[in-house]
Amino acid sequence: MSQNTSLNSELFANLVVEAQMAAYEGSVARQLVTVFDAPVNAGKSLQVPVWSRVTAGNLTEGTAAGATNTDTSQALITLGEIGVYTQITDMLRDSSYSNVAATLGAQTGMAIAEKMDADVFALFSAFDEVGPGAGQELTVAHLLKAAATLRNRRLTGPFYCVISPLAAYSVKRELSGAGASSLPALSNAGNQVLTSGFIGTIAGINVYESALVATSGSDSIGAVFHSGAIGSAMRGTLTYEATRQAQNRATDLMVSAVTGQAILQAGFGVKLTSDATI
Repeated sequence: MSQNTSLNSELFANLVVEAQMAAYEGSVARQLVTVFDAPVNAGKSLQVPVWSRVTAGNLTEGTAAGATNTDTSQALITLGEIGVYTQITDMLRDSSYSNVAATLGAQTGMAIAEKMDADVFALFSAFDEVGPGAGQELTVAHLLKAAATLRNRRLTGPFYCVISPLAAYSVKRELSGAGASSLPALSNAGNQVLTSGFIGTIAGINVYESALVATSGSDSIGAVFHSGAIGSAMRGTLTYEATRQAQNRATDLMVSAVTGQAILQAGFGVKLTSDATI
């Protein structure tokens, strides 16, 4: 007999709570992009209106102002299912020292979070290129160029950067002076790299590292972007269904989510293609 959340949610309460917490807290992308709540019974896609810029002009005293034309386009976020299927045997459940449902919930939630992140990061390839290019090392200058490019598009930030840890290596090496014959006087960012291992903030860009950034051969495709560049949608919360398999002395568990992502404004981001080997 199939059992779902409306009937027997209390049986796997720990799994659901742990999975949902891990998915929400573990997802980097959801903290950096524009998040939409997709309503139930509203179709399989979201139409997000994107407004064009409005320009102010000079006014003449005593003369009526002319109406400014406004226009919108749409970004379409298509929803789809992602999830994890597992089977908990009675032997495992009754033999484990730890709470199997809670532990499995955390692992499942993290897997869903990583899937959501990977789907968002895969969109970076749609941005204009300002990075060094295939086979070339990423440097601080490329981050400065990215910030200048976005600000020249009349964006004020905050800006976010997501790059592969292997691509970040060359930036960290540059900031920390590693390999120099003598250790130079370091900037605040250089000290941050040596003490915490993280780049932190450069030119107003908050830099994040993720192994889920898309790769192309030995190169990775990171990006610097404004939160309005990408939209990420989710319908409701994580759901699960449990089915008892008596012949296997086990319980099947299916945890899933309905999510989608799309570029909202391609001009609000730039990509950084660079070498991802060390």
